[in-house]
Amino acid sequence: MPSKQTITRHPQCKPEPGEQPARQAITLQDKLRLLLISMSVFLCVLDLFIVNVAIPQIRQSMGGSTAESQFIIVLYVTGYGAFLVTGGKLGTRYGHKKIFQLALLAFMLCSLCCGLAQTPLQLNTGRLLQGISAAFMVPQGVALISGIFIQEAARSKALGIYGAIAGIASVLGQVLGGVLPALPLDFGAWRLIFLINIPIALGTVLAAAKLLPVIPARIQEPVQVRAQLVLIVLLVVFICQVVLAGEKGWTPVTALLISSTLAGLVLFIYRQYKQYRSGRNVLLNGAPFKYRSFRLAIAAAATYNLVQDAYFFINANYFQQGLRLGPAQTGMLFAFQGMGYVLASLCAVRYLYRYQERFMVSGLFLMIVCLLLHILFLNDGVVSPVTVAAILFFYGLGCGIVLPSMFTHAMHQLPAGVTPVASGIYLTAQQISIALGVSLLGRIYFQSGNGYYSATGAMIALLGITALIFCMGLYGAGRKRHTGTGVEAPDQNPCQV
Repeated sequence: MPSKQTITRHPQCKPEPGEQPARQAITLQDKLRLLLISMSVFLCVLDLFIVNVAIPQIRQSMGGSTAESQFIIVLYVTGYGAFLVTGGKLGTRYGHKKIFQLALLAFMLCSLCCGLAQTPLQLNTGRLLQGISAAFMVPQGVALISGIFIQEAARSKALGIYGAIAGIASVLGQVLGGVLPALPLDFGAWRLIFLINIPIALGTVLAAAKLLPVIPARIQEPVQVRAQLVLIVLLVVFICQVVLAGEKGWTPVTALLISSTLAGLVLFIYRQYKQYRSGRNVLLNGAPFKYRSFRLAIAAAATYNLVQDAYFFINANYFQQGLRLGPAQTGMLFAFQGMGYVLASLCAVRYLYRYQERFMVSGLFLMIVCLLLHILFLNDGVVSPVTVAAILFFYGLGCGIVLPSMFTHAMHQLPAGVTPVASGIYLTAQQISIALGVSLLGRIYFQSGNGYYSATGAMIALLGITALIFCMGLYGAGRKRHTGTGVEAPDQNPCQV
């Protein structure tokens, strides 16, 4: 029987032919371990959603431009998305438990820096580093779950709880983002949205040292340090210039920086592709792009996630500045959206496998209808809180149908050996798309005359494009070649991207 501190059996090992798999008993210690591991995704998601409602109070207290308020979200998700692949590789190389603890400590220190920041530059620098530290702690969570919960049924249940805690964090973040900044404190109550991370992270690190096992790595992938640094510099410069161009206009310097960094990103991806074809280790592995379903999933994720967090950023600002609602009331209203999301996501897997793309298109249709209701009912006049709560609840139902289903649908047709690489690429693309969405749609909201309606119209168009991509998947479903094992066969050209 494995010791409490070391697990030597590989998590994917299976029983011998003819042997009945033993049912893994979930002990109290396993439950405590799962709770500790889930604190990584809890803090990561909490700190994404908690700032949406609090941004108007941060800007009022600290000053700064609309671009600097966008950076609070944009830099966090950019740092998170850019380092996810490297974060996973570092865990396999140096140990998941060790990286989990170090990343939590780094996240705690970055949260402290954000909470003590005196200028927008200090705050946004802390947010970038906070996102990077989250990218190193979150991938370790899934790896630790796979090592602790060896039996498939137990592991599936643990992953379901892990995902549910992420959903709870999204709801709680929106509520706390409204309630905490409204507290009557002299030092700026909005700082509490960052400072509350400190006791959670510190307590998790101390408990993890005693309770979490050491999971031995099966493979040790080389970390692509130079490629990682090039990618983060290109992304940060490109996204920051897009945001600044929306506020200050297109100067020659801005145009030069945007065009040069965009060209640099294209060249970076091309070089990664060439190195992958030559058999070298790369940061962005091209293997998943052999599969048509994954290429469509990436395209759909790109358009959908342009909307996902931009919606919260824009509506949190509009509710407080346009509809003149208080931060606490705004946070409580967004809780209805979170409840709809959690409710739908709990049922999503059951219907996804039965209806495939049709199920996700239905969720997108519900979101589009709710956005139209935003335009019709959420105007500058007096609005009924009941009406707002109902619209947000049904919008949350649509999100809960689409968002978790997209990732599951993207992964389930791929061979098991491709899935880890594919999940890293998918989540990286997702976070970069979120950053661009907040940048571009935020620009429309702040700059145009009827900014809220223009931005909402753009969201409707992007969700419509996402639905068309899924319809392409429906069209090709009958023509896909399968291996006979339940997974999609790659394209005939093994190097096609």
